[in-house]
Amino acid sequence: MYKRKGFTLVELLVVIAIIALLMAVLLPALNRAREQGKRIVCMSNIKQLTVGWNMYADTYNDKIVDTATPSQGDTRYCDQCPDCPAGAPYIAKAKAPPTGTNSGHDNELPWVGGAYNPTQLPECAAKCAIQSGALFKFASDFKIYRCPTANKGELFTYSAMDSMNGMPGPATQCGRGEPKGYLIKYRNAITKTATKIVFMDEGKVTPDSFAVYYNQEEWWDPPEVRHGDGQIFSFVDNHAEHWKWTKETAEIGKRGQGNVKPTTTPGKQDLYRVQINCWGKLGYANTAPILAY
Repeated sequence: MYKRKGFTLVELLVVIAIIALLMAVLLPALNRAREQGKRIVCMSNIKQLTVGWNMYADTYNDKIVDTATPSQGDTRYCDQCPDCPAGAPYIAKAKAPPTGTNSGHDNELPWVGGAYNPTQLPECAAKCAIQSGALFKFASDFKIYRCPTANKGELFTYSAMDSMNGMPGPATQCGRGEPKGYLIKYRNAITKTATKIVFMDEGKVTPDSFAVYYNQEEWWDPPEVRHGDGQIFSFVDNHAEHWKWTKETAEIGKRGQGNVKPTTTPGKQDLYRVQINCWGKLGYANTAPILAY
């Protein structure tokens, strides 16, 4: 008697349907697991950078490293990286601005050199910018300067907060509205080490430090959206946290908008939290109650 071998078309379609269903169920879980793994690596990187930041302060009598990278794009204060393509803007070795520049960082070697560019950078230039920086002696693994989700050609994607010896403004008042003295130069001036942000995951190569208003209820730099509609911050005590943004904050960040005022109470809470953990307090009358975090 003849026996049929193989599957019928209906049976094959049923098997394919089952496989497709399993893939639909498993792929989101796999993507979440992959993203969770990248988030863990990013948090590890940013914590290691903060350990190096603290080691620098330990070595130099509590002096905080210059995190403003003032040499970027300014040929007065930077040197071309050797053995790298010349002519590209914002690619430079780290170099301390000389006395009298009114930069707020005279004779301070920045933590990294200049490697900001909207296009892909030569790897040698990015490595030169990192290696010539003041922090490389204490954090000498190139991998920890880069989030695993970064674009190709971006070797460092973390930024320090303005308050941590970052980008200053005029001598009497800094650019974000904070009073003179709020730009922290020495670690021993920090009292609440578990709540003072050092680095954040900006997710791309940018110039300067991460700018946050002190005296206005609005974002200066846009709230970068990283790792599941949130942001990773490190703190002076070497721990790191992932903060989940509210819907409004995530929307502002995804649009890449700066100088935006949040309009919802949840959105304002995100702003208050970042400002307080940057400057220590708000320099204006908040229009929504500040919730406990």
